[in-house]
Amino acid sequence: MLTAAALAAAINAPTLTPRLRHSIVAGAVYDLDSHRMLYARNANLLMVAASTTKLLTEGTSLALLGPNFRWTTPVYRTGAIDSTGVLHGDLVLVASGDPNLSQRIQPNGTLAFENEDHAYDGSADTKAVPGDPLAVLRELAAQVAKSGIKSIDGHVVVDASLLPDQGAENGTGVFLSPIVVNDNIVDVTVTPGAHPGDPVSLRVSPETEYVTFVNRATTGAPKSDATIDLSDDVRLADGRHRVTITGAQPEGAGVLYAYRVPEPKAYAQFAFTRALVDAGVRVAQESGSAQPPSRSAYQAANLVAQHVSPPLSEDVYITLKVSDNLHAALMPYMWALYISHAKSDYLKQGYALQANLLRSAGLDASQAAEQDGEGSNAFFTPDFMVHYLAWARTQQWYPLLLRGLPIMGVDGTLVHIQTKSPARGKVFAKTGTDGSTNFLTDGGVIEKGLAGYITTRNGRHVAFAFYIGAMPGPHDEDTGEVAGQILGAMAAATYERL
Repeated sequence: MLTAAALAAAINAPTLTPRLRHSIVAGAVYDLDSHRMLYARNANLLMVAASTTKLLTEGTSLALLGPNFRWTTPVYRTGAIDSTGVLHGDLVLVASGDPNLSQRIQPNGTLAFENEDHAYDGSADTKAVPGDPLAVLRELAAQVAKSGIKSIDGHVVVDASLLPDQGAENGTGVFLSPIVVNDNIVDVTVTPGAHPGDPVSLRVSPETEYVTFVNRATTGAPKSDATIDLSDDVRLADGRHRVTITGAQPEGAGVLYAYRVPEPKAYAQFAFTRALVDAGVRVAQESGSAQPPSRSAYQAANLVAQHVSPPLSEDVYITLKVSDNLHAALMPYMWALYISHAKSDYLKQGYALQANLLRSAGLDASQAAEQDGEGSNAFFTPDFMVHYLAWARTQQWYPLLLRGLPIMGVDGTLVHIQTKSPARGKVFAKTGTDGSTNFLTDGGVIEKGLAGYITTRNGRHVAFAFYIGAMPGPHDEDTGEVAGQILGAMAAATYERL
């Protein structure tokens, strides 16, 4: 029979490396069948949670909003349509907080993802989901045209008054807004030329009048650092933006970079205008300065188009798989808006709902700290996390949470972890990564976490949470990957030995 000491030795073995001699390692393994702790190491220390926070965010969303919650994004007219098809008034898209006005939606209603999401840009692995980022806006534009509107003599307006813009989220820097088109990103693929010094080529998706790119970037030497810079962003008087791209991209394949839209409402207005024009609807007025009308205009008789999102369970799926910061960061606001009907103090009201939920589950909130949905400056003890996971497993929505978790060695943020291990495909867990630059060594310091579920080789069901605090690494290393492999090996030892 495996003793507690032997299990601890097996789980700890991957951490016996000089790389961790100045780092904190903490963890817990909890038996979901016998309801007892099987392994604990610094289990009552608050550790940097990073994106393992999304386990709580998405579980809370399933509990409060329900798996079948859907966002509805309507389009209204503010005037009459004459006999020739001219709308004498504005066309207004009313933002609902739907994070999936994009090409993620598949014909069967599911949401698609790429293992390295486009918000995590600048990597050779970064990809956008194939398709047209304006697909949902084009669907709405087609409905507008079908309603009989051939021309608009007013403005195309996006009403984003549901929630004031909250600025950039702290992970990927994407702007939080109740209107989200293509994750509030413009994808810019930079492809180097044949020789160092050659100009790069650009491919932009989606192409809208909101932003134009001036290419001043060149091809770098093989194996040199990429220095592509999109920060030279000038806002023009009409609301459009002009971005001058500088720096160098080393020889090799094209790499996707994200232009993080600073004004989601204006971006959506220009994008929706583009979709309408492409659908054959003439738009007379510029959209950059258009403002929404009085809410009295939003009557059923004036509804000309409507998009209903896939169920929340689908958004949970892709948020967990790719660790989508924007989608997770929006969730506490959605709790506040759709449950508490908040008009201010959105995060305070949202987290009051979560705190009540955790208390009702019998969890000790003194072992947890959060300030946003994606996990910026969040801390959990491993003990808290495994008890949360144990509670989540008793809920009706648990299979939907489990479905969204990355599978070790198979997909999502765990696609490259322990790919040759017997535990490949057996560990369902959320990753978490935080990091900072160390100017003293020209390197960095990584905080890393992994938490989730395993059905072990011998059929035992366990919840686990492993964390590494402050692991240093050199400039030219993906230290997050190295830390991820260590945590993955701890999970693999749990699978193999229990």
